[in-house]
Amino acid sequence: MADGARERREAIRQLADLRRRLATAEDALAEAQAASKRAEEAFDAASGRFDDAERVLDAAREDRAQARRNRYAARQAYERASVTADRLARRVREASERLDQAAELTP
Repeated sequence: MADGARERREAIRQLADLRRRLATAEDALAEAQAASKRAEEAFDAASGRFDDAERVLDAAREDRAQARRNRYAARQAYERASVTADRLARRVREASERLDQAAELTP
């Protein structure tokens, strides 16, 4: 009989220990779930900021591409204007030289 009572006390002690461990594990699970939820919320917030940053970056890239096109067009216009100015300067010199020659020939 003593052995049966002892076994029963040991079983009760083991059951109490298992219940404490279960309670500890359930607390840890609840904390882990809360931490997971906080991490998920932090990730979602960071992802939102990243998406916003990507949109800003995409807009900046498009602005840069447009500025590059504008710069190219301005350089082309400058080159055309330079060629035109050179050609007109040459024509002015030639016309001036002709006038000078005509004036020398006229008494």
